[in-house]
Amino acid sequence: MKQKTIFPFLLFMLIGTYSFAQKKQWVEGFDSVVFHYNANRSAAVRDFRGTARGYMTAGWWAAGQMKKNILSWKTAVVPQKEPTTFAFIGSSSVLPSEFTQGPKVKLLVNGNYALTFTLGSMRDFTWKEGDYELKYISKRVEYPYTGAQREFELNGNSGIYQLTVPASDVEAGKSGIIQVEILPFERWNNGWFMVKDRRDVLKESTIKSLEGEIESLRSDMNTVNEQTQILASQVYSKMLGTDKFKNQVIYSDGFRHLHPADLIKLKNGDLLLLMREASEHFANDGDVVMVRSKDGGQTWGDKQVVSAIKDLDEREGCGIQLKDGTIVVGVFYNNLYTSDGTYNWNSRDGNTAIVSKEKDNDGRLSLGAHIVTSKDNGKTWSKPNYIQTTGMPFSNIEGPTDAPIEMPDGSLSMGVIGYQFEGDTKNNASVMLRSTDKGKTWQYLSAMASDPGGILGGFLEPGIVRTKSGRIIAGLRNAASEGAIYMTYSDDDGKTWVPVWKTEMIGHPVDLIQLTDGRIMATYGIRPGRHTTPGGIRACFSRDNGKTWDINTEVQLRNDFLNWDIGYPESIQMKDGHVLTVYYFNLFGKYFIGGTNWKP
Repeated sequence: MKQKTIFPFLLFMLIGTYSFAQKKQWVEGFDSVVFHYNANRSAAVRDFRGTARGYMTAGWWAAGQMKKNILSWKTAVVPQKEPTTFAFIGSSSVLPSEFTQGPKVKLLVNGNYALTFTLGSMRDFTWKEGDYELKYISKRVEYPYTGAQREFELNGNSGIYQLTVPASDVEAGKSGIIQVEILPFERWNNGWFMVKDRRDVLKESTIKSLEGEIESLRSDMNTVNEQTQILASQVYSKMLGTDKFKNQVIYSDGFRHLHPADLIKLKNGDLLLLMREASEHFANDGDVVMVRSKDGGQTWGDKQVVSAIKDLDEREGCGIQLKDGTIVVGVFYNNLYTSDGTYNWNSRDGNTAIVSKEKDNDGRLSLGAHIVTSKDNGKTWSKPNYIQTTGMPFSNIEGPTDAPIEMPDGSLSMGVIGYQFEGDTKNNASVMLRSTDKGKTWQYLSAMASDPGGILGGFLEPGIVRTKSGRIIAGLRNAASEGAIYMTYSDDDGKTWVPVWKTEMIGHPVDLIQLTDGRIMATYGIRPGRHTTPGGIRACFSRDNGKTWDINTEVQLRNDFLNWDIGYPESIQMKDGHVLTVYYFNLFGKYFIGGTNWKP
């Protein structure tokens, strides 16, 4: 009799529990964005279902945004006032390998605090606080070595988020507002959260959604294959003959972004290596810094600041020591940033900078250059002297991306990009400037190569060398789909140039030096997605003073770079015939200035 009584009671309890569970309603957790900084320009990035637009928290490269690191969005309409689970797809930053737990994120629903969760989870996890619950179902995981560029390829770890809230937090017939705020994380401020523009999380899979998942898996498998190729080529380097390249890491600074490496060989034997250090590839806190080697590049000293102008992106410093011992460095700056520190992408049309000759309150152009000098072998540096372009046949300049040349008469010749050349808004030209007073003032000398109407893709970032014969050779970056390197040369000290021609070399930009045996050597970067995969550093040679280039003997110095934010090599030959080629690359979410010692 007792057993008969217990059974109906248990059945009643099970039915009651089931009915209570059924009471919770499910609602699509994303309908439209309410507030975002547009730090990623709402770009479509990869998640486990393919690619879709995403809205993210602040960009760590924009100081103004980081003051309040938030993102908010609207859910679909809530049918009833009862406990509700909002389901949405989100992604978050990949944690550096040295962290076991990422930044904390405060989550609010309709203005009310709900709970705090953490970024970067690589597995299913549930956070609970009171009546609130956030369940994360991990679907796609990236690792620090996966190699996505951290500012523009914000894929991250993605999955389904299920946020359950009590009935008191919702109102029937109205949408909810979800807000997340990333809390300060002292050791690393690169964390981000992104909600994806997907409104069908609760629907059954369709052919289209499955195709997206397959495409995402295919992309990830391609990355695995690429990494396998890289690892195999390193394991079998002796068999492949690539063990002759001795690679080293010259400099790194935590999670700071580093790029273009530029060398200056001093008369006392020291090597100066200049680079830009900043929060990110595009950030208005870029400074030009340097390290010094006193032993031919085997070891390097501590960082020293060359030029650091507040709220100005100084993107590269290229220099030379003159015959009188003065070091002259041309610093290219980019002033195209908004008040909160983000880059003003509206100032560009593809590869063309849409800027005028208007100056800011400090007398600086939107794009321009200044000169700093040192008379004590780089121990101290002068204040910046801005290059004035009044009367020159272009709107603004970008560069230099290679060192000036000291001519036999003591004048300096320097290559830069001249935008909107001769009033043509599509014409990006490589032009040569000349100084007769050690870089204090500059005059327009000539156009190395111009592109009326922008038909050929423009001629950018000239790398120049003056050979023993007096010829000045220029290698030019090109923005056409092939990514080919173009060449031209001048036999009258840069006054006139032969018609530009396309070479078989693919990459950018190009650095040119003349070796002691007379050959001209070009080194250039190979960027994945732009040129070929994997990325790396290559070299090619000319035996006829730059007229032809033997692509059949092209050398691969590095072939192990995983994303496009790499390259910009520069080379120098040592007394023993070896060459030191320096460049930048990134791995594990960090940036490095690397060097390869080799014999061409």
